[in-house]
Amino acid sequence: MVEPLIKGNAGIEYLRKAFIDRHGSPALASTSLPITRQWVSSVKVMVEQEWHEYNNSLSVVTNKEPSSGPPPTTLRTGGKISGTKISLQTSSIDFIDSAFPGKQLPECVGEEIDLLIRLGLLKLVCEVGGLSLEVLPETLKMNLSRLRGVQSQFQKIIVISTCCLVLRQTLSNENLVTNALDMDTIALRCVNQLSSLLETVEDIGIPDIVETISGCAEYSEHHSCPEKLEARKQIMARMLGKSLQAGDAIFKRVSRAVYLAARGVVFGGNGKKGRELTEASLRPVGATLLADNLVKAAEVLIVVAAVTSNVHRPWYEELLKTL
Repeated sequence: MVEPLIKGNAGIEYLRKAFIDRHGSPALASTSLPITRQWVSSVKVMVEQEWHEYNNSLSVVTNKEPSSGPPPTTLRTGGKISGTKISLQTSSIDFIDSAFPGKQLPECVGEEIDLLIRLGLLKLVCEVGGLSLEVLPETLKMNLSRLRGVQSQFQKIIVISTCCLVLRQTLSNENLVTNALDMDTIALRCVNQLSSLLETVEDIGIPDIVETISGCAEYSEHHSCPEKLEARKQIMARMLGKSLQAGDAIFKRVSRAVYLAARGVVFGGNGKKGRELTEASLRPVGATLLADNLVKAAEVLIVVAAVTSNVHRPWYEELLKTL
């Protein structure tokens, strides 16, 4: 992304000239940009299917009233949590909070390079492993910290969503909360407290998370029984330890929901269309409370895509000719 002082056509030409000085002319793209070429190639084979799925989901959202039913709470217990840590970056949130207040960003209309880059950026930040300079395409290396920030936010949303599912199921299984409004109030408290915790602690263990979410609900008469409270914490710890593993079905389900929600914004913009897709995607995992956070993070991808599309378009065009 360009800095505030580098704007308009002059800014684009400045960045383009700097890129030529480092990587050569567009005619040399196939040899001078090996990582970018591999990235473009890998995204190109899936872009048509992703665009088709997006348009289908958009059609469903615009022609169907959203479900008003409660979010699902089905999870599996089990798993081992000893030594489990959740490592999330916390230093890149500021630019997301204040980057585009109130600004509506454009949707993708299907133009080849714009679509390819938006999808490619989304795929990069949705990887489980942390982004590094070595794996980023040459055209995106200046955006490492920004993309890491987006990746971190998506991971936090996955963690918080999973924790809320665990809390909802625990309260439902023990009939501690039977009123839907009370459950939503507790879920909101859980989201707020976990968000604060994950923003301030970089490496956090499952026990710390369990302490936080177990304190989000008022357990009435059960709250005064230390044995039941401790047993409940152990159950939640096992459920979280299992559900936050990358290969677990719950993790895959929540991650997929977050991916689809982000795709709705990256393709549909941050206006009404993108927000409706985000909420529709998060609703099945009970994570609509995190929709604003997700939209805010995904906005960064739209801006990065717009800048690199303008600055590096000649190189992308040359690469596409060879694929």
